[in-house]
Amino acid sequence: MEKLLKQILVVIDFSDTSRSVIENIIPIANEMDCDVHLLHIVKPSILPVLVNSQFTIATRGHYVAESSNTLMQWQTSFISQVKKGRYLFTHCVQGNEEKQIREYALRHHIDLVVLTHHRPYPWSKLLTRINIDRLAGRVQCPVLNMPDPESLRFIHNIVLPVTNALPLRKIMFASYLAKYQDARIHLVALQEDKEANHEENHYLMKAYQLLRDNTNLSVECHPVNGDNIADTTLHYAEQVKADLIVVQPGKEAELPGFLNNIFSRFLFSASRIPVMAV
Repeated sequence: MEKLLKQILVVIDFSDTSRSVIENIIPIANEMDCDVHLLHIVKPSILPVLVNSQFTIATRGHYVAESSNTLMQWQTSFISQVKKGRYLFTHCVQGNEEKQIREYALRHHIDLVVLTHHRPYPWSKLLTRINIDRLAGRVQCPVLNMPDPESLRFIHNIVLPVTNALPLRKIMFASYLAKYQDARIHLVALQEDKEANHEENHYLMKAYQLLRDNTNLSVECHPVNGDNIADTTLHYAEQVKADLIVVQPGKEAELPGFLNNIFSRFLFSASRIPVMAV
């Protein structure tokens, strides 16, 4: 199978959660023979409208220098865990989080972006600048959201929703991860109880056959009752104690409900299971 992952980017904020994410990602990167990039973003300040601009520039410079120093300390503490022959890169930048992640990922040919980002309520969007669904569509690589970093240490069950198209790119990445982790893939589609869903069940069977014909992975095929593929996928994943959900940005990640629509709240926010947008 073609090597899909070579460069993994982990966005960190120096929290204990970030440390746990790195401790989970490095063993996976070692197993897949990948380099790891640690990116810390100093968020823009509102100080320019409040104080003298020269003071603001100096303060920003201090924050960036301090963060760069901390990042070097983190690199020193984790470098010994990286497989011989692979690299642990670090970078500190100031600016808008989503923009900086996108630019770094494109500039360094990143194959996977890893975030720790959880919005338990629709209005939590007001507290973050990152729209994972939008980001996943712009970085040209999968984006993995890890609300609970400990849950990715071992991957046994991967849930992959299927809608009205054959999800070749999702299947490719899910198969790649399943191969390394000896995981089972669960294909999920809305039950064929409405005429509008006939096509989805057709592609469910095509995806199942594709995996059975081209891999030796354990694969299950499940038409499930429901009206919303994101909500149905999440409930199914919780029932089977899945370790990872793989979706496409857009429809497959859109949760139902008035508040969810207003605040553009997606599956990434609601799930305690890591979600990868491909």
